[in-house]
Amino acid sequence: MIAAPPPLAEARETVVLEKASVFYGEVIGLSQVDLTVGNGITGIVGPNGCGKSTLMRTLTGLIGPSEGTIRVLGGDPFTDPSVRQRIGLVPATECFYEGLSGRKNLEVAFVSQGWPRNGAKDLASRALEIVGLTSDGDRAYGTWSRGMRQRLKLGLTLAGNAELVLLDEPFLGVDPPSRRHLRNLIEALGAEGRTVLVSSHVLHEIESLTDRVGVLAHGRLLGFGRIGDLVESLKDRNPHRIQLETRSARELASLLVGWDHVREVQIDEGRVEFVTERPDLAYVAIGTLSGQLPEPIEGVRTLDDSLEAVFRHVTAAGSRRL
Repeated sequence: MIAAPPPLAEARETVVLEKASVFYGEVIGLSQVDLTVGNGITGIVGPNGCGKSTLMRTLTGLIGPSEGTIRVLGGDPFTDPSVRQRIGLVPATECFYEGLSGRKNLEVAFVSQGWPRNGAKDLASRALEIVGLTSDGDRAYGTWSRGMRQRLKLGLTLAGNAELVLLDEPFLGVDPPSRRHLRNLIEALGAEGRTVLVSSHVLHEIESLTDRVGVLAHGRLLGFGRIGDLVESLKDRNPHRIQLETRSARELASLLVGWDHVREVQIDEGRVEFVTERPDLAYVAIGTLSGQLPEPIEGVRTLDDSLEAVFRHVTAAGSRRL
């Protein structure tokens, strides 16, 4: 059982970003991000290089915002050490020594955080127990699998009872058994009232954990909310693929080609697929089209009604504001 932090109010706003931007010289890490996150699990998805790691480092206070404001747990993580002590980061990069055992790595890490040596030993044992690595704790870290390494990093965070847990690409390169173990740990954190922010470039990993997602691309937050609402709000602003079934496929394709907002018309054994940037108009017109054909339209199927489809479209076009 993971030890829970002090109870949080149900509607607590743990993370609040207002017009937050981060610049690395002329390179944009984050651009005008508005984001509010409360307790439970929230996912941030986006392609590699979209700003996910910059967001994580900013929330821990490792990087200050170039513009805008960031509040974490009611304070400023960049200037207030007491806020940083309540935040746990599981980075995508390595943070332990290959030649030391997992247990010794944890002890060194806790001492570097200001814990006395005896306290660090107790915390190391606790961390190993939390993530199910007690039996492997005295082995050299360099012999551990990627999944075990990720669990150890999570253990370092959990043993300190962090109220805000940030996981940057936690499933990257992790084997299936360790992936299941990590998922169970993350789900337990959310259930116990902590605020958990998980980033990934693989959408289904986030969908398996939470229905509350933000889509990040080119440093911009393109959409944020529950998955169903996010799909509805974004899908009509992006290319949309529709499949129609009819025995008059060729005649239907000829009619569709003449529409200004239709492209990529394809015919395949009694079916016509097309892409439109105005699905609202397309659905209204389907009944009219059916009446103009020798054989009516017998079926309509939407192929882009998932977050995966919306994600592909909005991240590819992420430089524009949605």
